Amino acid sequence: MTDMTRSASSEASDLIEAFLAANPLPSSEQWKAFTLANPEHAAQIADTALMLTLDDADFDAEELDVELFNATRSAMLNAVHLSSVPVAAAKTALKVCRGPIARRYAREIGLGERVDLFNQMLAGELSAPYVLVKRLAKTLQVRMTALAEVFALNFQNQPVQSYKADGKPNALRQPVSWEQAVRDAGITGEEAARLLHLEKEMD
Repeated sequence: MTDMTRSASSEASDLIEAFLAANPLPSSEQWKAFTLANPEHAAQIADTALMLTLDDADFDAEELDVELFNATRSAMLNAVHLSSVPVAAAKTALKVCRGPIARRYAREIGLGERVDLFNQMLAGELSAPYVLVKRLAKTLQVRMTALAEVFALNFQNQPVQSYKADGKPNALRQPVSWEQAVRDAGITGEEAARLLHLEKEMD
């Protein structure tokens, strides 16, 4: 770790401690506002927000998934000075997930044989459940927030237009929801229920 990195890390820690002292039980919106006010420390703030919420025995899984994760991820993705080092590491790590080996990674994070969903996740075409991003980040040993950033960048770098089955252009302005992705994949029954339940899982 360089002196500059240590200094940035120390500054982020001091800011977060001051924020928590003033807001002992911050809401997702407070975390988001704090992140946007300190974009250069967005990754550390998002990681802290998620860690503290997971450590809270009274946390609501659905609230975390819908509010906290989305709020911190949204704020993090809008941070113009986000450190490029973790993002670059995540980009490099994701390269090993492509091709035939993708099936192995899909199985490891709980997608079973749904390599199609895994590839859409990597391309940023769908809003992946928190647990899938967390598991993949752990497997690849990269920051979860950096991985989410790469997914967003991959989506932004896609061609503006896609095409429907009838050949008409369909511009994708934002990733589809996880539920919609599962439905579009034609998955039904118990497998669909299992995949949809991933949005409520934390580990």
